[in-house]
Amino acid sequence: MLWLFAIATTLLALACFGAEFVCRHLGLYGLDRLPYSGLTLIPESMYTDTWMFNVRFDHFHQSSFFDSRFGPHYLYPAPLSLFYRLLRFSPHPTTAMLTVLLVTYLGLGIWFARKLLEWGLSRWAAVLFSAIAVVFSYPFLFEFNRANMEIFVWGFSALGVLAFFRNRPWLAAALIGCAAACKVYPFIFLGLLFARKQYWQVVYSVVVATVINYFSFWAIAGSIPIGQAGVKAGLAEFQKQYILRYDPAVVGLDHSLFGFLKRFWPGVPAPTELAHILTVYLVVAVTVACALYFLRVIRLPAINQLVFLTVACLVLPPTSFDYTLLQLYTPWVMIVCVVMDAWRNNASPPRGLWPAMICFIVLMSPQNEFIIHGERIDGQIKCLTLLALAYISLRLPLQSELSA
Repeated sequence: MLWLFAIATTLLALACFGAEFVCRHLGLYGLDRLPYSGLTLIPESMYTDTWMFNVRFDHFHQSSFFDSRFGPHYLYPAPLSLFYRLLRFSPHPTTAMLTVLLVTYLGLGIWFARKLLEWGLSRWAAVLFSAIAVVFSYPFLFEFNRANMEIFVWGFSALGVLAFFRNRPWLAAALIGCAAACKVYPFIFLGLLFARKQYWQVVYSVVVATVINYFSFWAIAGSIPIGQAGVKAGLAEFQKQYILRYDPAVVGLDHSLFGFLKRFWPGVPAPTELAHILTVYLVVAVTVACALYFLRVIRLPAINQLVFLTVACLVLPPTSFDYTLLQLYTPWVMIVCVVMDAWRNNASPPRGLWPAMICFIVLMSPQNEFIIHGERIDGQIKCLTLLALAYISLRLPLQSELSA
């Protein structure tokens, strides 16, 4: 099963990069431009999410931070500004961010190879599989291409989930609270704690996120009211630019359900009408997700719950770009653990693992070369695959008694 993942991921990645290379460098019939030129190979967009705020962060902790003269709007929650500020201690913040990413990827690869060795895999097999999982990983590649702060959101979320599985609920709640302060959607992982009736830990996580947010409002602008108003205006601008409009250049990077609706809606409505549709969408999406959670998910094994909640994190927000796919690595590693436990004990893996692994192959490999009518459908392929993965988590076992 693991070799299927490794071989298929490698072939899909090489096919995508080969198509992008040909389109970009031959330049036949305009194929050196979007959408054919390949989002992973466009120099103009590389590392954008770090360097675009360079001028603005010269005014960090000042009331002028949100001044429109200092480049693009700051479009993120306040706590993420703390990571931007840490990078500014380096004279070359973009290089510093890329170094953080490379060290993180290398560290994860080494850690994963060591775990595979402990499970009994040979040294060459462990190193090769770990290398493929990192080098040909589309979420990692896309995150590196954009140099986005999502790596920190995923880091806190993953550590929180790990603490949960190691039966340290208070630490898990604190780490999930840190992740949710940076972006709201990791609060969904509190479903793991809620299912075990750890209600005080859930409350504690919300308190942690709230405290971090208010501290960040003060840190970003030197004043809580100014920071709060500025961040609110930036998030409103984000909604205007990316949620309430249809942009063919980025639709293929959005694997949210709302993005899927915008992509295939017959004639995208005007922003005012789309805002009403968004309200209805959020009400319906939250209602359906909560119903599924309380009627089904809450009684499932922990790994099934984790897979479902991860999918909810990725498809329910009205916009979910491809760097959020980093969240998939947490349940994927858990599933690899189950596979290795079954192999080591000469037992049959749970029935849900094969279809789940096929979904992970699609989700963790690039499909930028899939284009219809001049627009990518990579995000929409991933959206449908995520929904399939959610269905698998609801219907099929992903956790055996050995790995419980």
